[in-house]
Amino acid sequence: MRTSKKEHVLRSAMTIVEKQGLAALTYESLAAESGLSKSGLIYYFPSRQTLLLEINRFLAAQWEEKMVELAGGPAHEVGKRERIRASFLVMSQSATLADLRMTLDAADNPEMLQPWLDVMARWSTSPDDSDHYLLQIIADGLWVHDHINGFSLSPQQRQQFTQQALMLFHPDPG
Repeated sequence: MRTSKKEHVLRSAMTIVEKQGLAALTYESLAAESGLSKSGLIYYFPSRQTLLLEINRFLAAQWEEKMVELAGGPAHEVGKRERIRASFLVMSQSATLADLRMTLDAADNPEMLQPWLDVMARWSTSPDDSDHYLLQIIADGLWVHDHINGFSLSPQQRQQFTQQALMLFHPDPG
């Protein structure tokens, strides 16, 4: 499948955010990274705000695609257990630095946060469901762990912690 120019630009933007941080994401840096002209970028993203919103939408959509794949279907077609398990397994993987930077930036901007909240509304559970919500909190910790603790978990450690957490809530993780 051919990548659209818009998707190419969004992936280029994520490369900049990953390597240099969100402040380094400008039309100039994006033009250099993507190979498109500044005017070509403005065609797709008439403002930096539009660009950031589209990045958040793109990332949230990618996140949901992974959950759909693991659950075996969209949230409305699978059961609660499948939704929670898929969400946990996706979130238990280490975030990229770009993903983490984008979600932290979105946290205090309702418009930027909305794509993430929309996905969470479909795949997550309420804090009132304390057992399952605790699983989400564990996944959140695994997601940010490697960026806030000064060292990364090995793949074996991450898998072990993931399986242990699943066993707390579902004795048969299958």
